[in-house]
Amino acid sequence: MTERGLLFDTIAEDYDRVRPTYPAALVDRACAGLAGGARVLEVGCGTGKLTRELAGRGFRLEAVDPGAAMIDVATRAVGDEPVQFHLRRFEDVDLPDAGFDAVFSATAFHWVDPAVGWAKVARVLRPGGTFALLTHVADSTGPLDRELQAAWREVRPHAEGWAPRTMAEMLEGVAERRDDISEVWSWLCHHELAAPGVGDRFDAAEIDTDARDIVETADEVIEHVRTTSSFLALDPEQQQWLERRHRDLIGAAGGYRNTIHAVLVTARAVPAGP
Repeated sequence: MTERGLLFDTIAEDYDRVRPTYPAALVDRACAGLAGGARVLEVGCGTGKLTRELAGRGFRLEAVDPGAAMIDVATRAVGDEPVQFHLRRFEDVDLPDAGFDAVFSATAFHWVDPAVGWAKVARVLRPGGTFALLTHVADSTGPLDRELQAAWREVRPHAEGWAPRTMAEMLEGVAERRDDISEVWSWLCHHELAAPGVGDRFDAAEIDTDARDIVETADEVIEHVRTTSSFLALDPEQQQWLERRHRDLIGAAGGYRNTIHAVLVTARAVPAGP
């Protein structure tokens, strides 16, 4: 998964321009209880969409990402704020045991090897430290969404499937899985991310959301699509066909309308057993 994740490094400037930020109120909730001087780690900082929210809060902040271009954009984004960047994969970077009060990751942890990532987060967090995961999700069951999904299946027929879900179904699935944060994240991200023993290393996950309504033109939707790994992995002919299909479908519908939910999932590290 990591090699595919590095595709983003080829479009770092566009990614930063197009992708949504994370609501400050949601980040505030994730940071609750963290005092100034807390040692905080961000996994997969990308272009700094979350980093810029964490910087300036008085934390001793470190950020890890394997993309040089992404880190260049993130470094500019935080300006003079004291952030230590690591140009490495999270799986490979050397970090101290129980060295962090909180670990954050925003729309990135699905690129980390689950056989390594969950255990490493538990190891580098102090007991009681917060693991905070953020992403964006939307109801994907509307008629236009189904037509767009069918277009994707035309160019990626053997790719992993995305079962359409309402937001209520997503939240119900989270509630059923909250004893294991890896199961929760696997459910939300449509990836196989669960790993054995994670439920023993973290307490029950909590979820919070922040919603915003969007109305986008075909051009705006296509700009976002161009920054996805699924699109970047297509050949040029497939990309052109998919763009034309999006333009036709969204144009016929008079635009794309939905409610986007920024989602925060948190859990606290528990002491390792004897």
